[in-house]
Amino acid sequence: MSVKRYVRTYRKPIVVAASGLLLATGWAAGTFHDVPRLSAALMILAAAVGGYDVAKKAYYTLRSGTVGINTLVTLSAVGAIYIGEYWEAAAVFFLFALGSYLEARTMGKTRSALEELLEMTPDTAIVRRHGEEVEVPARDVEAGETVVVKPGAKVPVDGEVTDGESAIDQSPVTGESAPVHKDAGDEVYAGTINQEGALEVVATGTGRDTTLERIIRRVEEAQEAKAPTETIIERFATYYTPAIVALAAGAYAVTGDAVMALTLLVIGCPGALVIGPPVSIVSAIGSAARSGVLMKGGEHLETAGKIDLVAFDKTGTLTKGETTVADVEGFGVDDREVLRTAAIAEKRSEHHLADAILEAARDLGGESNGAYATDGGLVLERRIPDPDEFEVVPGKGVVARHDGRVIVVGNRSLLAERGVELPEQVAAYARKREENGETAVYVVRDEEVVGVVSLRDELREDAADVVAALQDAGVRTVMLTGDNERTARAVAETVGIDDYRAAMLPEEKQDAIQSFQAAGHVVAMVGDGINDAPSLATADVGIAMGAAGTDTAIETADVALMADDLGRIPDAVRLSKATRWNVLENVAIAVATVGLLLAGVFAGYVHMASGMLVHIGSVLLVILNGMRLLRY
Repeated sequence: MSVKRYVRTYRKPIVVAASGLLLATGWAAGTFHDVPRLSAALMILAAAVGGYDVAKKAYYTLRSGTVGINTLVTLSAVGAIYIGEYWEAAAVFFLFALGSYLEARTMGKTRSALEELLEMTPDTAIVRRHGEEVEVPARDVEAGETVVVKPGAKVPVDGEVTDGESAIDQSPVTGESAPVHKDAGDEVYAGTINQEGALEVVATGTGRDTTLERIIRRVEEAQEAKAPTETIIERFATYYTPAIVALAAGAYAVTGDAVMALTLLVIGCPGALVIGPPVSIVSAIGSAARSGVLMKGGEHLETAGKIDLVAFDKTGTLTKGETTVADVEGFGVDDREVLRTAAIAEKRSEHHLADAILEAARDLGGESNGAYATDGGLVLERRIPDPDEFEVVPGKGVVARHDGRVIVVGNRSLLAERGVELPEQVAAYARKREENGETAVYVVRDEEVVGVVSLRDELREDAADVVAALQDAGVRTVMLTGDNERTARAVAETVGIDDYRAAMLPEEKQDAIQSFQAAGHVVAMVGDGINDAPSLATADVGIAMGAAGTDTAIETADVALMADDLGRIPDAVRLSKATRWNVLENVAIAVATVGLLLAGVFAGYVHMASGMLVHIGSVLLVILNGMRLLRY
């Protein structure tokens, strides 16, 4: 490294060291060797070295019409030199330069989460091209190419496993502590670590279009975003600084004591007040990112600390979102025929319940390409035929036509809407299944109910613990679901939810969020980041579950949980509350320090150098206090 580049890289510590050395030498020359002129010259030189950058910033801020902290320090130091107080001038500039260096160094450490993410980004990838394995820069891999990931290597792209089997450490992206098993068909993310077997991965996201890169961009944006507290304090500082100048001028006019006036300028700097909140916010965002929780910015971090009600979507949030068919019951029709009829109607649907019905019907049809004979002599084709006509009724079910027959598959509301009479025998069966927490879907053929398909979505193992943790923190919990009353009640009672709303359409969930807000609650809505988008957008804080690999969720959610881990929610709420308290602590430290120092100046106990030393100490104290959140 050349001398010029070295100086440019380490300019701040070099300036601090040079200013400090000149200050110490000048003090020694005057104290031990009684050479006042040499001492004064060294002190002035120390002030010039330490104060050049400060004075330069003061000049540009004054040109823009702002009287900032740098202006206060420059005025006080220049004034001290003018009245012959060379030691005070040199000490003020040295201590301010030292504080600025330590602040920059400490703020750099608070961004360690981002640096760790950047280090996770692999530089190269092994790509199969023209039958050969070639090592290329990771950024040059193109979508659709096959990437070979060897044991112990970092995955260089987002993609889908096509061959091989291994355990992947996904903690850099999702925050999951345990490795996740991957085989053909599973997604993998750039920056994660392949621990065991070799994998072949078809690239779906490369370069800056990977989940890891999106996370890095989001953390960068979040750490730069201003929180409401920061904005208020910065606005306050624009009025506070001229007030201190006026106070110093007034003190000089009344007392004629220039030293006192200059001291007021120095120790009145609101440095700790301006620095404290950003350190707390940046530290908290970095800490959350390492745990797989992305905060969109300081505003949402602060709002999350005020949450007193959390509304959960049920499917895919409190439950695993892996719906399976628990039972099929035919009424006057064979059970298998009921399932096949439902599958035909649902074949074009994209709803998760449709996927479960289709999967069960395919399993029932066997693995051969021919037909499957049932015990009752019924033959099921393995291939589910397409419906001739198909219509989705949002929040209620589907209506289809096949082979001249009208098929309706949905909930009770859909049956009522179409004027289908529900026999008591069928209703009693459905009630029994719903009381077990299952979802009953009615199958109607030509206006006659022929059966019920019962679906089950297993609860997440930690759902009850998460709800209890939120309640212990004084947060009320509510479940909003499109399921019927009995199913919703069964889930709510099992999990311990305070309240629930059943049979809700998406717009009704949004109305419920607004009603909670109108009642004075600060509301968080937890969903999958894609469904229930209106509710997530309406809530004070929208929390997206399992956002890893989902560009929409990462970009639009206020808070994105990279893994399907409900346990992150109470952790995020606790971190947000801790951050609010931390910011308040820093503000209190800053205000108390300035207040005591100003009182000390008027009482004659605080002088310029000692006041500046205490002032710098308060700056370091709020920085260290904010950094505690990195280990939260």
